[in-house]
Amino acid sequence: MTLLHLVRCALLGTLLLLTACGDEDDPSPGDPVDAGVQGRDAGTDAGSDAGSDAGPPIEVPSIPAQTVTLGGQSYVAYQRAGDTFRIVCQAPCPIDESYIFARYAGFRAVKDDLLSLTGVDVVSKMAPVDIHLASDSVCGSPGNLAGASFMNSTPEGPGPGSNVCLWDLEASQAQPPNVPRPLTVENALARENQVLVAHEYAHVVFFLRHELSHEWFVRAVSYRIGGEAQSLCDATNELFAPTAWNLCQQHGLDYPQLAESMRRIDTLWSRGDGTESLFLGVPLATSMYQYHRILDGLAGEDTFAGLTLAGELRPNQCGDVASFTPAGGTVSMYGGRVRWELPAGAVASEFHVGPGSWRSGMVVPSGWESFAGAHNYSFTFGEDPLLKQARLTVSYDPSLMPAGASESSLTLYWKPAASIAQEVPGAQVDTAANTVSGTVSRLGRYIVAPR
Repeated sequence: MTLLHLVRCALLGTLLLLTACGDEDDPSPGDPVDAGVQGRDAGTDAGSDAGSDAGPPIEVPSIPAQTVTLGGQSYVAYQRAGDTFRIVCQAPCPIDESYIFARYAGFRAVKDDLLSLTGVDVVSKMAPVDIHLASDSVCGSPGNLAGASFMNSTPEGPGPGSNVCLWDLEASQAQPPNVPRPLTVENALARENQVLVAHEYAHVVFFLRHELSHEWFVRAVSYRIGGEAQSLCDATNELFAPTAWNLCQQHGLDYPQLAESMRRIDTLWSRGDGTESLFLGVPLATSMYQYHRILDGLAGEDTFAGLTLAGELRPNQCGDVASFTPAGGTVSMYGGRVRWELPAGAVASEFHVGPGSWRSGMVVPSGWESFAGAHNYSFTFGEDPLLKQARLTVSYDPSLMPAGASESSLTLYWKPAASIAQEVPGAQVDTAANTVSGTVSRLGRYIVAPR
């Protein structure tokens, strides 16, 4: 079983501080994290009367179980008929069934709320979503992760099924300064302890439908589930889901619009109108640019600023459009990061220049992949020559350069669809303005990279 689309997550305090979960091709592991929920102690207070009546035990319904084979290993799978998820435990299971039943009930109690926030459930190829509560042959050990989610895969394509790794058993054994979360029925049922599973399940909702599984989106959704935020404009989202907060503050979007955006993504994907070929055997995934335009429609204005200001999404991922006219002039795109200076008569008639996929690029020296990927812009209207040469200026972010690299080594490349990249003759770098400029004679893909 190939573990694809690994989503790395971190739990800190009572809030989830998560690293790029599906927002990057190669997510970083993030900072060391608390394996448990700090500040929560399910035991009795030190000063309480040990002989006091704790009350009757909490009863939760049992869940039907069957033995299944996952990756050649025997597991017990707990699932209620009709549910899209199940809890799985590698045999011999180290977790008491009463906790498993309560964990199932705890997530089931919030799942309808979760779906009202995500707008749609996981696609059929991603079900069942297997929820793992301990280290096993599928999830491995947690390391510094609190949770993860990924899809199954076969040589025929993605699925069937997907996985959410929670490592509850390891969280119950956390050592100081981390605070353990005991495997009690009370903890399993507590709404605040559904935040992580809701977060990871929300990631799976994006799988196949969309080219990215947006961390800012699932953070905001999980905070609403846990009661930490009632609006995207709340302070919790400002701190930990800043893209969601910016979309609210700058463009008036809130949780209902997030749900509607996913319903529109699902409509595009279901009718085969996606643009990104990521996996065999499924419709094309919708692109970030398509999602950008969906959010524009919901906001009634361009949401480029809100999407990119926090730095969780790259400008070239979000895409931009502009009009080129026979009159020429300066055309600014991508929030001023790209500038075309067109002479009169450079084009014969007005047309729109749109973005192509940011996933295609060029071979660059080791260490330059992130930089070149972030400075990769496609201007699509075919690769026909302009009638007159134009000046193209692209801004670059020096912080993305490898350590010790020289800005003076940067230049501009044109990348034809069917051949290797070609350096733009005479391109110049302005290290004071952090720009690279060149005189170009056609549209297509342009990339800032070292010589």
